[in-house]
Amino acid sequence: MDSKSLAEQEKDIRDLLRRAERTPVKTSALRRDTLKRLIDLAHSPHPSLKIIAATHLKLFIRDFSDLEDDAINAVYDLCEDPAAGVRIKGYAAIVDVSREQNKWIKRNTDVLVQLLQSDEPEEVTFVKRALTQHLDMDPVVTLGVLCDQVVPPDEPVDEEELAIRDRIRSLVFAFLAGEARRPLIDRHANCLESPAESVLVSGLFKAITKLPPSDVNFIIKDIIVSLPSFTTYSPRGKELLDILLTQARAFFKSEIPGSFTSSCCYLDLASFVTVERRLAHPSHLLRFYYAVLVEGLLDLARLSDGERSNVIRNVACTLAACEDVGERAPPNAPVADLGRTSDIVSDEDSRRFSDVCVMLLQASAFSRCMYH
Repeated sequence: MDSKSLAEQEKDIRDLLRRAERTPVKTSALRRDTLKRLIDLAHSPHPSLKIIAATHLKLFIRDFSDLEDDAINAVYDLCEDPAAGVRIKGYAAIVDVSREQNKWIKRNTDVLVQLLQSDEPEEVTFVKRALTQHLDMDPVVTLGVLCDQVVPPDEPVDEEELAIRDRIRSLVFAFLAGEARRPLIDRHANCLESPAESVLVSGLFKAITKLPPSDVNFIIKDIIVSLPSFTTYSPRGKELLDILLTQARAFFKSEIPGSFTSSCCYLDLASFVTVERRLAHPSHLLRFYYAVLVEGLLDLARLSDGERSNVIRNVACTLAACEDVGERAPPNAPVADLGRTSDIVSDEDSRRFSDVCVMLLQASAFSRCMYH
């Protein structure tokens, strides 16, 4: 315990900082001692001294590699201090450290994600600001960390760990759809297959295959559709549709007859992607309906009344969308206007239109006979 008064300690550290900053040799003993003193002050009982440490560690941390770990851990301790003012300075210190040493961006982003769990709304604002600054410093690394947090682990975890992961996932989703949305659209994920866009999209696509439909719904409607690379009949839109249809097919095979809630959720999202937002050509969805009806995976007789009505409505909307695309495209329209060659409504697709309608009518009539 320092026997000096708080005022004396503040004067001493400010004098030390003044002399250290004037020293031309970055690795001098004086600067080294100053860094050690700042690390010690991060654990002082006085908030004012901790704040001095938080705002000055950045000036010395990169010059003494053997003290880096102690310095960064001191910053993390400041972020968990009992005093809110100290914690807020700690969040800013994390940003300062990342700016001084880019190698800390990944670890610091992970720490900031954990800090999103704060119960203090004002502090969460500062944490999100720090995350946005990390996004600007290195979007690829930062988005990689964020995506890692939303994809469930392959290995089993206990209930407590699972609850923590679920909460962090929801907080990261809220950040991506909120504070990070504009930076992503304007700067970091504004170009198809740019490094940052690829990391974000591949991470979200992976999450879609592992998360429940409620989370998938949020990912698509609140994050993905805002990205500039998801345009009308775009390659990204086709990739997204393929993932949704793969998930729907898997659930059709695994769900208990009479309970196809998950399958129908994916079909609803597929309709949203193709019919409502036109990110993928509706003929792809039509072909899927035709295939699962022919294979017997989609059996209307096994669906509830609500699910059956919903499927029929989605198919009708898909058929209408296909016909609308055909009517709007002039006969000599270049293939590029419709996306890929396979996006054009072919004669075979037209035959499928009538086949799907017949199968739906037959299945619907059979269902009514069974239940009435």
